Amino acid sequence: MSKCLVTGSFDPITLGHEDIIEKAIRAFDEVSVAILVNPERDALFTLEQRESMIRAVFGERVHVFSYTGLAVEAAQSMGADFLVRGIRDEADLVYETEMADYNRAHGVETVFFLSDARLRKVSATKAREALLDGCAGKYIGEGVLALAGQFLEDRE
Repeated sequence: MSKCLVTGSFDPITLGHEDIIEKAIRAFDEVSVAILVNPERDALFTLEQRESMIRAVFGERVHVFSYTGLAVEAAQSMGADFLVRGIRDEADLVYETEMADYNRAHGVETVFFLSDARLRKVSATKAREALLDGCAGKYIGEGVLALAGQFLEDRE
């Protein structure tokens, strides 16, 4: 059985993330999604809210959990032989290749999926900015957009 891990902050989960995770679901028997917990960054959404958004999109098709530390450690802890990463452009390729070399040296291979051409400009940073401006539809799916709006309203 082939297992993979997709990692990210998912603050919020974007259409670009969804594209890569869907490709992973088609390629692997079991897909887990690990939400990066970075104590040095302030997230717009809580960990629980990000988990809810991912589950709203994928339901039981993926296992969702959070982690602190290195992605390769998270993959090893859940028995995944592969990390899945999305590539949007040359800058992503350079950065992700360096990370893949590190992961390989620690026993985990990295599989790259190219982002859909129409989603290459999508990023969580742009999605957060657009959410706050009320125009995030081109970055976030409808279900996530509704949840994100609800979460933001609950704060006020």
